[in-house]
Amino acid sequence: MKKQAILTALFSAIVLSGCATKANGERNDPMEGFNRTMWDFNYNVVDRYVLEPAAKGWRDYVPTPITKGLTNVANNLDEPVSFVNRMIEGEPKKAFVHFNRFWINTVFGLGGLFDFASASKELQVYEQRGFGETLGSYGVDAGAYMVLPLYNATTPRQLTGAIVDAAYMYPFWEWVAGNPISLVKYGVQVIDTRAKNLDNAELLNQAQDPYITFREAYYQNLDFKVNDGKVKESSQKELSDDVLKEID
Repeated sequence: MKKQAILTALFSAIVLSGCATKANGERNDPMEGFNRTMWDFNYNVVDRYVLEPAAKGWRDYVPTPITKGLTNVANNLDEPVSFVNRMIEGEPKKAFVHFNRFWINTVFGLGGLFDFASASKELQVYEQRGFGETLGSYGVDAGAYMVLPLYNATTPRQLTGAIVDAAYMYPFWEWVAGNPISLVKYGVQVIDTRAKNLDNAELLNQAQDPYITFREAYYQNLDFKVNDGKVKESSQKELSDDVLKEID
C-alpha cells in the first residue's frame, strides 16, 4: 500500500488533464477536435501513403526469415525494459522471465536473431511490459485520449511511460552507436505491427465512425495489457483479443 501511494503521488500530475472516462461513464476526449484532425492526417495520409505500402512490401517481398529475424532482434531489446518494469511492480517471477529471455536469445540466438527462449513454455511471452502499464497496475488512470501527429494514439500515462522506457535505454543507445540507431529498432517494430494488421483495416473502413472505433479499441487494449491479457467481461469488445494484442 505504501509503494502504491508513493507511485500514485509521483505520477498524479499526468492525470490532472482528466480520467479516461467522465463521471457519467462517457469517454473523456476533451481534445476531440484536434484529435480528429490528427487522426485524419495519420490514417488518411501517413498510413495510406507511407506505412501501408511499406507494410505490404515488408509482408509480400521481404523473405520471412529476414522479417522474423529483424523483429526478434528489435523485440529482444525490449526485454530489459520489461524486466525493470516488472520488478517495479513487485513481480520478480515475471521479471526474470524477461531477464532469462534476454540473455538466452542474446547469447544463443545471435543477439536475438533467433527466439530460442520461446521453445520453453515457461519463457513464452506475448506482451512486453512498458512503464505505462506498470503505472496502470498501480491504479494510475490512463487519462484523456490524445492523437499526436505520426506518433498516433496515446494518453498522459502512456506518453509518460514511453518517455521513461526510452530513458532506460538511453545509455545503451549512446554506448552502441548513438540514438539514431534506435530509430531502426522502432521502425522495424512499427512496420511489422502494421503488416500484421493489414487484414484488419477493413474493420475500421466498415465502421460508422472509424475514429471512435479505434479510440475504444485503444482503451480496451490498454486494459488488456495492464491486466496481463485479462479483459473485463463487462467491456464491450469491438475487436477480438488477437487484434487487441496488435494495437498500439
